[in-house]
Amino acid sequence: MPASRRLAAALAMSALALTLAACGGGGEDPIATPEASSEADPDAFPVTIEHKFGETEIAEPPERVVTVGYGEDDFALSLGVTPVGIREFIGEYAGAKRPWAKEELEAADPEEIGAEAINFEQVNRMNPDVILGVYSLMTERDYETLSKIAPTVAQTDEFIDGGVPWQDQLALDAEALGRGEMAEELTTETEGTFADAREEHPEFEGKTALLAAVDGDILYGYAPADPRARFFTDLGFETDPEIEDLAGEEFYAEFGREQADLYDQDVLVFLESATTQEEIESDPVFQRLDAFKEGRVVFVDADDQFAGALGFGSPLSLPYAIDGITPALEAAADGDPETEVPEVK
Repeated sequence: MPASRRLAAALAMSALALTLAACGGGGEDPIATPEASSEADPDAFPVTIEHKFGETEIAEPPERVVTVGYGEDDFALSLGVTPVGIREFIGEYAGAKRPWAKEELEAADPEEIGAEAINFEQVNRMNPDVILGVYSLMTERDYETLSKIAPTVAQTDEFIDGGVPWQDQLALDAEALGRGEMAEELTTETEGTFADAREEHPEFEGKTALLAAVDGDILYGYAPADPRARFFTDLGFETDPEIEDLAGEEFYAEFGREQADLYDQDVLVFLESATTQEEIESDPVFQRLDAFKEGRVVFVDADDQFAGALGFGSPLSLPYAIDGITPALEAAADGDPETEVPEVK
């Protein structure tokens, strides 16, 4: 993976630096089968799921589930399934302590099976019945290796790698777990939360919003192909067409400081990590932008709760993310430079 792609992948998990933490666990003792697996609809099996690498057949309700997708354990938890193995969260956020999944995680003790790279031997030792990897950025070679261990679900080719909307990811995971009806209910409920936010904040409608990050002289902006950018469009904002054109088939646009005017949006949301808020606000290149002069900038720490919730992007975390950032978006979008933008919680 090229360096720029690795950086963008880290951004996607709300951090600028890829952290290769040690794989957890790795013991040989069997792990208890989650009780929630008994809630799967047995009539939903056998099921054949189509994805970018072909088809995966799952003969019966899986009991031992491993999620190799980033944050995909949140999707399993939202469906009442506790994975026995999970992909480690990349970045600075302490994913294991996320508050929106506190109840679901209380009785869970999943084993971590890798961070930037999947530990295939460890996955094999866990003896899974199914492997979920919709948001895993897996290659065809990865898929071939995993599918020899257990039926493996990858993303469809309808979207760019890492660009599957949360609704589609939930539907794919639910199909593999025999919980389609639960997924439909979760989708309706979560979309309703977004609809309520749009109704409460009609001022978002028609305004542009950009999720951005800076690393030295390289500037980044998320395009609508990325789930994190869709979070803001789901709240009623729009994306600048120039950002879309510059991103092309990627989920982010990358440009130099000479194009910093692209940051002059109605609302600009900065993820801080490699470059801090203090450094950004004191930078003469950014100081000349109207977005900064008029108080339309929201700063988010890469290790705070909102960044984590946005990174997981699941039916569990999205309502939390909406509550956390809406007050700041309201202040940034109100058109009054005197309005102080509150800290994102």
